[in-house]
Amino acid sequence: MVDEDKAAIDLIRPREGYCYVVKERKPFLAYKLFEQSLGENTPGLCVTRQFPEKVREAFEMKDTRVLWLSHTPGQDHHNPTSIGTLATVISSFIERYKKSVVLIDGLEYLVINNGFQQVLRFAEHINEQVMQSRSTVLIPISPSAFSEKELALLERNVEVIEQPQVSMSLERDFTTLIDQYR
Repeated sequence: MVDEDKAAIDLIRPREGYCYVVKERKPFLAYKLFEQSLGENTPGLCVTRQFPEKVREAFEMKDTRVLWLSHTPGQDHHNPTSIGTLATVISSFIERYKKSVVLIDGLEYLVINNGFQQVLRFAEHINEQVMQSRSTVLIPISPSAFSEKELALLERNVEVIEQPQVSMSLERDFTTLIDQYR
């Protein structure tokens, strides 16, 4: 990582008790912020559409539980149509620890499998849970995947992080890494 990229990421400090929508085409910044929180010995839960082993290779996840949003059965695989169960898993994780960090990567995939209204209710439920805690939730989204109205609804009750001026080389490197595993 280029020094200027690290400096840009270090400028962003998500606060406890908040849910953040991280607007970016590829979910690099959200993963780096998640990784940064884990480095502070904060327990983490990563929910992702990416294959878990590839995520672990790309980012420092320590002993973090990684749930894979997949229709394929398996340990720590979560069916994307079971959104209520997913909300329960995340809520239980937030309640279990005094302070934690949760990354929910794959909101667009959840919308495809459940519809926008159900996913919005899911996001609102998670936001209510995190407001009552010292935890932080990061939800990377690609703004182009949502209508203007949907974006406004998603952003209404959460904090929004716009992708900073991270260098193009950083995004290119991440895109190359993810594309290798598709």
